[in-house]
Amino acid sequence: MDDEAFFMTAADVLEEILEMHKSTEEVNKVIGDLMVEAVDSEEAVDDLLLLTEIRELAEIEDESVLLQKLAALFQLVQASSTIFRPYHQNFVTATGVNRVTWMNVNTKYPASIFRTLFRFNQEEIPTLLTALKIPEHLNFDGHVTSGLEALLLLLRRLSSLCRYVDLAMEFDLLPQFQSSIFNGLCLLLFRKIGPHIRRIDHEWMTDRRKLEVWSAALRDKGCPLNNTFGWGDGTHIPVCKPVRGQRPWYDGHHKTHCFKNLVVTTPSGLNLCFGPFDGSTHDSLAADIVGLDDLLIEHFSFEDDGTQYNLFLDAGYRVGHSMITPFRGRRDMTQEELDWNRLMCRQRVAVEWSIGKVKTLFKMLTYKKNLKALMSPVATYFYLAVHLTNLHTIFYGSEVASYFNVPVESLDEYLAGFTD
Repeated sequence: MDDEAFFMTAADVLEEILEMHKSTEEVNKVIGDLMVEAVDSEEAVDDLLLLTEIRELAEIEDESVLLQKLAALFQLVQASSTIFRPYHQNFVTATGVNRVTWMNVNTKYPASIFRTLFRFNQEEIPTLLTALKIPEHLNFDGHVTSGLEALLLLLRRLSSLCRYVDLAMEFDLLPQFQSSIFNGLCLLLFRKIGPHIRRIDHEWMTDRRKLEVWSAALRDKGCPLNNTFGWGDGTHIPVCKPVRGQRPWYDGHHKTHCFKNLVVTTPSGLNLCFGPFDGSTHDSLAADIVGLDDLLIEHFSFEDDGTQYNLFLDAGYRVGHSMITPFRGRRDMTQEELDWNRLMCRQRVAVEWSIGKVKTLFKMLTYKKNLKALMSPVATYFYLAVHLTNLHTIFYGSEVASYFNVPVESLDEYLAGFTD
């Protein structure tokens, strides 16, 4: 249908609307009622303006002028039905000409803001693509994307509290498209790193010389327990209340639905973790589920001289052969025991720094409204964040490594344990 035929049809519709009112007095009465209602209703204001415009159109005798006015009125009505509804707007181009590519990434994201948005400098992005083994082209349920675009969307989403609709204009992608890419890449990467980020027998971690350097660094800072190489602690990630099976997710201590993880931190600032565990799981039970004490005995004992390296945890854990905790509080505690607890706990704060770095870099983990259990793979977000935080520490250092004056492992040394 051409424009003239369309407007002629619209003019007929307008005529029918006006014929519904038997007289001008009835139209004026409706307008008067809308003026009274408009005091408390914005919708009444819109209806009043529209009806007033229609009455003016009915008085126009020139057909060409009527068509022009009618076209303008229809455009106004069409705009008013969409412009105030953000989720009805695509905010994207029809052909995707503004999507992220190697050609326009410098223009879209200048170097001055790149690290703020993505937590890494632009020159590290090719290294990240190689380290994470992200292919050049990806296809998630028919949504085709590039490795660069998928990685930047992953980093942008994890490091902010933005919704998909907030990023639609920035990435020139519909929210549905973004969701498929983001969750698809998360699952793809988790299949690669999941088994490795959740074990502590990496060669860079069990090396005898490395353990001696770490334990010496702790002694230099006043650690009274010889052969201590790191710390462990639990952390919880709050999520939206699930629609079913809520009991296992609920943590009565923190009064929220969540999943828990057991984090192990070394003096170089790198983290490994176990989980996820139910929100109702106690930290000590989580350590027993993974057999943490047995793993420490197996991988951090040296039979040639009987040396056993230890992991220090807080008082919420049980004491084991290689799991060391503070003296329990009691009335007859000696001053020596109090001093020992104070010195050890002063060192143990390093694991809190490391966990805090993960949640500071990737703020999505702190916003439970974006973590919808049973609808999204929420646990994979945390393990990817831990892995990305380790890569961030390798590139830029960490507060923990600086405090203990310990060198951070190289990228090749760290990734050697993720190649199996």
